[in-house]
Amino acid sequence: MKALVTGGTGFIGSHVVDELLDGGDDVRVFSRRAALPEPWRRRNVELFQGDLQDPASLGEAMVGVDVLYHIGEVRNTTRKAAEKNVRTFQEALHQMERRGLQRFVFISSITAAGIPAEVPATEETEARRVLEDHYTQYKGMCEEALAESAPGLDYVVLRLPPVYGPGSRTLGRFLRIMERIGPLGLPFIGNGRNLAPLVHVRDAAAAIWRAGTAPAAARQTLHVTDGVRHSWFDFLSAVAQALGKGLRIIPLSPLLLSLPAGLLDLGAVFFGVRADLADYVRYFSRDIHFDNGRARELLGWEPAYMELLPAVREMVEHYREAA
Repeated sequence: MKALVTGGTGFIGSHVVDELLDGGDDVRVFSRRAALPEPWRRRNVELFQGDLQDPASLGEAMVGVDVLYHIGEVRNTTRKAAEKNVRTFQEALHQMERRGLQRFVFISSITAAGIPAEVPATEETEARRVLEDHYTQYKGMCEEALAESAPGLDYVVLRLPPVYGPGSRTLGRFLRIMERIGPLGLPFIGNGRNLAPLVHVRDAAAAIWRAGTAPAAARQTLHVTDGVRHSWFDFLSAVAQALGKGLRIIPLSPLLLSLPAGLLDLGAVFFGVRADLADYVRYFSRDIHFDNGRARELLGWEPAYMELLPAVREMVEHYREAA
């Protein structure tokens, strides 16, 4: 199989490239970089230099490809950035039909499922509350376009929750913050004891890789979580323990935060930003848990990182070595 990976040099995408290579696939990485990262230079990886803000270059990169893994995106919180991402997606969809690719694997977000009316939520569970920030809206628009596409177009949508593990600059910064202020007091919405959806990056990458070829997953939208009933507090406690630090949560009342969050949402509109902070206050203070049974069944996938502490310890060690 010849695979094209957008976002292939990023946090999740780099792990997907490793999965593809380990599976014996040929890989083309779509990137703005002028050279491949060193570990891939002696492996079966081809670099196609392009830019997601230039959708035409993505079409050129799809020549001779069997499967597109669309992981990359323009970082967005604004309406304009979200619109750019939608245009790039539309071009990728058009080029897929034109060039006869076998499958389009689109990486969406678990926030597209909203705040579920019940837990554990499945792919059919209705949302109690739909999130309306620009990022989630862009993901939702892409999901709708795929669902409404011609019956012959083969795709898989994977909704990912917060992803942790080695290779993220954002997580590296988070760990440095935790090391400094965790023992003093970390402000959090509520007490952090509510259920939180998570997945380790290697588990996510394994599911994404399998989505490229699994016949039963065709035209499906799947929740890729670890399926474990753990809380934000469990995750933060594992991080603190791995760092050898204490942890003190400073609980912030969701009710009291709702009003300023709503006011900030109103003000952000003037800057072309829809953050939907008021709903995210609700999101982080309620039980959010998604069943991963359909993903396991249709992809033939089983998450390996089911225990937080060993996985987080490995993650912390990686970032310490990198520093």
